[in-house]
Amino acid sequence: MARWSIPGLCICASATVALIVLGQGCLSSNAVAVSREFVDIDVTAMSADTIGTQLAKHEPKEGCILGAYIDLDPTIKDIFRDEVGRTRKLPRAFEQTVGRKHGMYFFYLGYGYEPPRDWIRRLAEEDRFVHIALEPNDGLDMVQDDAYLENLADKLNATGARIFLRFASEMNGPWVRYHGSPKQYIEKFRMVTEVFRRRAPKVAMVWCPYTTPRRPIKDYYPGDNWVDWVGVNMYNVTYFDQNPKKPAKHVTPQVMLKYVYENFSERKPIMIGEYATTHYSPLEDKAYPEWAAQNISSLYRSIRTDYPRVKAINYFNCNNLLLSHRRNNNYLVQELPTVLDAYREAIKSPYFIANASDVPVRPSIDADIRVTKGMLFESPAFVTARLPVGTDTRRIRFLLDGDVIHTASARAVASVTLEPGSFQPGRRVLRVEALDGSNRLVGAKDISVRIAPPQASQTVDPVQ
Repeated sequence: MARWSIPGLCICASATVALIVLGQGCLSSNAVAVSREFVDIDVTAMSADTIGTQLAKHEPKEGCILGAYIDLDPTIKDIFRDEVGRTRKLPRAFEQTVGRKHGMYFFYLGYGYEPPRDWIRRLAEEDRFVHIALEPNDGLDMVQDDAYLENLADKLNATGARIFLRFASEMNGPWVRYHGSPKQYIEKFRMVTEVFRRRAPKVAMVWCPYTTPRRPIKDYYPGDNWVDWVGVNMYNVTYFDQNPKKPAKHVTPQVMLKYVYENFSERKPIMIGEYATTHYSPLEDKAYPEWAAQNISSLYRSIRTDYPRVKAINYFNCNNLLLSHRRNNNYLVQELPTVLDAYREAIKSPYFIANASDVPVRPSIDADIRVTKGMLFESPAFVTARLPVGTDTRRIRFLLDGDVIHTASARAVASVTLEPGSFQPGRRVLRVEALDGSNRLVGAKDISVRIAPPQASQTVDPVQ
């Protein structure tokens, strides 16, 4: 048996059952694992103690990544036709106008469609982060752990780009087709996260509600273990829904940011996934350049002074009045000199990061470290079971000493948080079962583990 040790991590390994653990828990090898496998079940664990203890993937230690959306900017004439046939606007003209390079650009990708790898590579070669809003616009049922999802992860990984994947954002609003079932949403988000962490380590997962309605936001949160960044989308408009009974000019950007920031910023870096302010009210047929300029100035200033956990912001630079399906607001910063001057002034601070290379690449906290024959659970751990894609599985069940502790409807991946304090200390058998649609066992794995007593000391053995 081999033994390795590094600060904060103790691992023992021999040759039967695969486990993964991160954090301060120490693994023990004097328990015996028994395995009966019809299909291969890979069981992993991440210590909950590691969550929030270091910078997230792509997170700058200080500063805020400066981003934008420009694909529908009608003033930009320099275009790039990508490999999937979409027209992309080149950043050069926009950046010359606003006076500053941006370190990130985002685009929308409908779930089920191929990614524009050449465009992603081009942005990466220009020293930018790539931000993809991946949207299952036909509903969550289409999101499966299948060939499309795995190929998507592989293709994004092959670009070499540092990517933010904002999956199914604004889920708290009834205007998207993936709203309505928090349980299904969480299951799908976790599945997507698991696939990308396994196959595309340069992709950071962003969970991003809209600023309102607030009540259901927490219901859709997939959990700290599954989210790298928390985002929020928010827009300043003169009237909500273009309804004269819903005035909105009094709502500041800080008010829209407050709920998500106060509830999640201690745990995760915050990304403003989309922000813009209109400078024209179609309801009144009136321009509001000074109001829009004030919104931009106050938000970008507040990020520097009052919201240090906002680590990325993306301005949505588009004139929606030209869009047949919207026609509600004009968000173009270059449309009016007052607004353009405000944006130029707001982004000129070096606090706003213009190059991806200015954010060091850091190792992922979820790197696989495999062990065998037993594990000592000293603190809460996130245990995940994975089966090969295509396995005829409908449910995955976790048991401890024969008692079911969690059952998930899943084809290829499911997880449970194992809280040592919830069980009697001592040796236990952790069992994972995979069942098909007829409730027949198609796979099982038994792992002998140990549950530590409360307040157990955590030690790290020296290298031997």
